[in-house]
Amino acid sequence: MIRRFLCFPDLNNGNLHALILDGLTYRMQLKKGEIITLKIEKLAFGGQGIGKWEGRVCFVNDVVPGDTVEASLTKIKPKRLEARLTKVVESSELRVAPKCKHFEKCGGCVWQFLSYEDQLKFKEEQVRETLQHLGGFSGDEVREILGCAKPWHYRNKMEFSFGMEEEKVMLGLHLPKRRYDVFDLEECYLCAPVAAEIVTKVRDWANEQKLVVFDNHHQDGLLRNLIIREGKNTGELMVNLETSENSFPCVDSFRELFKGDERITSLIWSTVMQRRGTPTYREYTTLAGRGAIFEEMNLPTGESLKFKIAPDAFFQPNTHQAEKLYAEALQAADLTGGEIVYDLYCGTGTIGLFCAHQAARVVGIEINKNAILNARENAERNNIKNAEFFVGDTGKALKEHELPKPDVIIVDPPRAGLQGDIPEQVASLGAKRIVYVSCNPATLTRDLKIFTQNNYQLEYVQPVDMFPHTYHIENVAVLILQ
Repeated sequence: MIRRFLCFPDLNNGNLHALILDGLTYRMQLKKGEIITLKIEKLAFGGQGIGKWEGRVCFVNDVVPGDTVEASLTKIKPKRLEARLTKVVESSELRVAPKCKHFEKCGGCVWQFLSYEDQLKFKEEQVRETLQHLGGFSGDEVREILGCAKPWHYRNKMEFSFGMEEEKVMLGLHLPKRRYDVFDLEECYLCAPVAAEIVTKVRDWANEQKLVVFDNHHQDGLLRNLIIREGKNTGELMVNLETSENSFPCVDSFRELFKGDERITSLIWSTVMQRRGTPTYREYTTLAGRGAIFEEMNLPTGESLKFKIAPDAFFQPNTHQAEKLYAEALQAADLTGGEIVYDLYCGTGTIGLFCAHQAARVVGIEINKNAILNARENAERNNIKNAEFFVGDTGKALKEHELPKPDVIIVDPPRAGLQGDIPEQVASLGAKRIVYVSCNPATLTRDLKIFTQNNYQLEYVQPVDMFPHTYHIENVAVLILQ
């Protein structure tokens, strides 16, 4: 019997798959763009589906656990593959019909093809697996995730982008991973229904006025963004049109567009001044109503705090779920009325002000000067006398300021977590409790592990779903001094 043989010069680079020829098995090199078939087993933090192909883990976007899919390889490594979905061969039983007509082309929601109950289940699993695999924790520390009572129309802020198609102005959201490509939005189930109505109104007006969209490449044009903010508990509404610093002769026409609309309490025109190599500067002009809106947040005690939201102010995008998140942080702090509380990375002071009613003193530290000014205003507005806020880098501020020894430390850092030796600095302060609020399970786990190496024990982690239909997860972790 004559058999055919094939020779390959490199069989050890890991990018090989099987070829059967005349009954013998040979290995061939994988190539980008090659189509593979696999079954999706679970979801990773970041929204990608995970399956296995010939012993290697493969990550694929836009899939549901249980899907059998064909996917085109985009990255090839010895133990890991990444691929782009090309076809769903067999749909998972978990798949549901998306609510929004824009789902397949919008970069806003990524999980609308899952029921909300399944979304919560996968998020909780991701937190548990991250703690186990990256931190060596048991995973039993993770409590049942707190879901959102109203998972639709929950966002209090949405930023819509302008785009051009030939000579037509477009206004909506970006296509996935496409920084400059925009589609015309007709509906959105993340924000209040009035937002889509306003988007349509402004888009039609921009086309009637024959306005030009700002071009980042040529640094020319006018229209940049439309930002809509809503007070979920107060009903106040802000419409903010962002333009470049180029001439805007039809500003009066824009003002007239909303004349008589009593729903809008704040109509703003923002001029963005941007030069390469210099910080971006914004100038705000109030066209109608007030220059800011107000929002209220309810405390577990039944009292409420009032916050002023200027056009550039940060405020948690999901008001009602933020109330749950901060209530969890307050409960985790276990305050009895006599404690000194540090609120590190305090932003506009929201968490610290939640705690102030049950603490002797609150000390907030934040590097953003404007955020600290807002925090001080928020304290004054709510007649809170026992909270003070300092501008500064957290690590330096802890060393430079003569502050009283804390009983409880609350940290709410950016996605990158606590940088450098800050975990060790925080641990060295000897607070009896550390409450860590995080939006990134991976960096949270990294820092929790450092704290447990510095005389702290992890008591529990409470996941809170702030952003339904996306892969984002907030957590409140509690550490106890040993």
